[in-house]
Amino acid sequence: MANRQLYIDKEAVVTLGLLQDGLLYPATSVMGEAESKEVNKTKKYNGITYPFALILAPKGKRNEQILTTLKPNEILDFVCEGEICGNIASKEVFKIDKDERVEAIYGTNNLDYPGVKDTYRRLGNYAISGEININNRETKKYKEIVSSHIKKTKASRVSSMMVAGKPFHRVHERLIRTALVKCDLMILFILKPYGDDDVLSYDTRYKTVKYFCDNYLPKDRVLLIPLDNTYIFGGFNTLILNAIVAKNFGCNELVIGQNYAGLGAIYCDGSFTSVVDNIQDIGISIDIMSEFVYCDKCSTLVSTNACPHGRHHHINYHSSSILKLLKMGIIPPALFMRKEISSIILSDLFPQRLEELNKIHQHLSSRSELLDDFNSKDFYESLMDLYQTSSLT
Repeated sequence: MANRQLYIDKEAVVTLGLLQDGLLYPATSVMGEAESKEVNKTKKYNGITYPFALILAPKGKRNEQILTTLKPNEILDFVCEGEICGNIASKEVFKIDKDERVEAIYGTNNLDYPGVKDTYRRLGNYAISGEININNRETKKYKEIVSSHIKKTKASRVSSMMVAGKPFHRVHERLIRTALVKCDLMILFILKPYGDDDVLSYDTRYKTVKYFCDNYLPKDRVLLIPLDNTYIFGGFNTLILNAIVAKNFGCNELVIGQNYAGLGAIYCDGSFTSVVDNIQDIGISIDIMSEFVYCDKCSTLVSTNACPHGRHHHINYHSSSILKLLKMGIIPPALFMRKEISSIILSDLFPQRLEELNKIHQHLSSRSELLDDFNSKDFYESLMDLYQTSSLT
């Protein structure tokens, strides 16, 4: 007789895969009611800092009917996008408080806060605990790649960095290079979002970071690893969960910038403390890099902690503003981004421009090229070269 089925979305599948592969250790499976209450109350799990309980509470009338009629030790198949993707050996079903759950993840129930409305939408009334099994887990493959490379290189100091790359600019390059000097191996986790991304596609962001790694970093000392950025990484717990994941990938250091989301001071028990102070028991060190700017007096990228000139001499690397230039079709100055990276992004953002750009290229360039060989990325790079060409007088 076929197993009954629970319908879950891709984010749930990925999160359960992270659990099964030990990347959210000490948790290795979804929690029961008693465990959940204890974790939410103490912010600890097995003596280690843990931001909130990891539960599975899929929404839907069909799912709720299954969960409320569950038989002891019944095995349920997981179905995602029409295909069976794993199963759970049920142990317990319990009712949850949706408001409490959302606040534990995001620190707020405000529907205008990023991720809150979507989490309410996908959250059911009942949670199930038990041993899970997820098929075809990409996380398992990437964990094995990292483990194999650490053994191969005999790296003892393994640093990591979470990179969104929206967009990937010169400060990102400086942070990576600075961290690379102090470690044997650098793991760059490229955050892969779920849901609509109206900024830059994951594929475009991955291409830009990969271009930099392939051309400007020692290949045997850097690994580029996709990391599924599911709803559990939202809110003010981002740093804690990133530290847990990096630690379980085999890293002993997480490098973050001074403007890292979720890095701040909180008032607790009569004194101020930061998130970093509360995660020392995870077993990974946090290296906080200073803010970098371009100083027109120094004529280079500098740390604000090491530059003697005032703020009026500094040009800030404001990612949102740089991205707005790109979305308007404007090539950012080379001091913000490498021309090759700008060209990759513009080519992906405006694929419909290819024919018109080819005509312009033929009129402006003396080099004759076949239409099939023309690439809009090459056009943007050539245009940037012209911007930097001055008249001889």
